[in-house]
Amino acid sequence: MGAVHVPLVDIEDPFESVGWRVSRPDDEGTLHAEVLRELCDRAVALHVGAAGTRGVTATLEFVDLLQNQIVLVSSGDGIAVARALQARPAWAAALLRGLRVQFALAAASAAREGAGRGIGGGPAGERFLIQARWPREIYRTSRRQAARLVAGRGSSSPGRAPLAPQPPVLRFCGGHHLVSTRNLRVLDISELGCAVMLPAGMVPPAPGSALSRVELELDDAQLIVTDARVQHVAALGRSAHRLGCRFENLSGAGRLALRRWLAAAGPAAAAVSASGADGATTITTTTTTTTTTTTTTITASERAPVAG
Repeated sequence: MGAVHVPLVDIEDPFESVGWRVSRPDDEGTLHAEVLRELCDRAVALHVGAAGTRGVTATLEFVDLLQNQIVLVSSGDGIAVARALQARPAWAAALLRGLRVQFALAAASAAREGAGRGIGGGPAGERFLIQARWPREIYRTSRRQAARLVAGRGSSSPGRAPLAPQPPVLRFCGGHHLVSTRNLRVLDISELGCAVMLPAGMVPPAPGSALSRVELELDDAQLIVTDARVQHVAALGRSAHRLGCRFENLSGAGRLALRRWLAAAGPAAAAVSASGADGATTITTTTTTTTTTTTTTITASERAPVAG
């Protein structure tokens, strides 16, 4: 199949550029298999190299989930291919269904097709096979350079971090009885954790329960996948519950994305800390304006907290 003719996208550093959402595979890697196989089946042109540089063009030739590896093919200058793979990290970037997709090529190596030796500046028109490990993370963003970060409305009640006009949602994806594709409304959120509303019919887990693979969708361009631990369960009206969770094993990229989203969502920053001999959780929300600074402290006995 010939390569799909799409413009090469710029290679960015997802840790330094805004608007990127990161996804991590489950134990079988199936979360990434669909994206990688579509890139392979459609022969989408990949831009391979270091962030901020002009690299080489390649296509994804082979996706091997069992062997935990992928194989790309690049035609042309072997020296350019070798130089692109010397980057730390070396990235592969593409445009797929209107979204920019990018992943690191870990432990990448290349060889001239049909030869058992490494590449080294063969004649133009040769094909080079690039072998790399299955990517641990895939970064996605929209075609635009920056994500749409909507401004917050401000706190709707004391002690609560302001949420965007379209509040973020959370999904439980694995490892517990709450597994569901249902979007759950996020009530409060901080860099350390969040509180969601469990509707009637969903049995809340006990405090201390570990929740693996939780998806936090901040907006239409940012998705964070992390683990969490239940910190607090409080009854709401009509058999619903408020579930406070602390994030665990949150990646550096995910934490950076959340921090930037919180900064853009509104003027209030929520800080969560533990206090009191009874283990109560205190939420301290500091709101700063041009003229005043107001600090409100609410204990768990007054309001179910954002988990921290």
